[in-house]
Amino acid sequence: MASDLQNILQRVSNKCDVLIEKYNVLVAEKEALIGENAALKADNNKLTKELQQLRQENEYLRLARTMATSAEQMEQNKARISKIVRDIDKCISQLTD
Repeated sequence: MASDLQNILQRVSNKCDVLIEKYNVLVAEKEALIGENAALKADNNKLTKELQQLRQENEYLRLARTMATSAEQMEQNKARISKIVRDIDKCISQLTD
């Protein structure tokens, strides 16, 4: 009777050791996946911001193309915009004085 009880106790102990080992492996795998998930989220955020910036740049280029049908006209429009910006800067500096 004591021998059978000892065998049962030993088997239960062995099974507990196996379960603990599997649990530790799963915890380590979980930690690795959490780290990988964080890295992927950061990468996704970076790429989302880059995509947004490229879309905005694309929109500006489309707008510039529709405003100017030729390279010469495009240069003239750039010069006008630069002059307007300079005038606005002068007005702002006068208002701050």
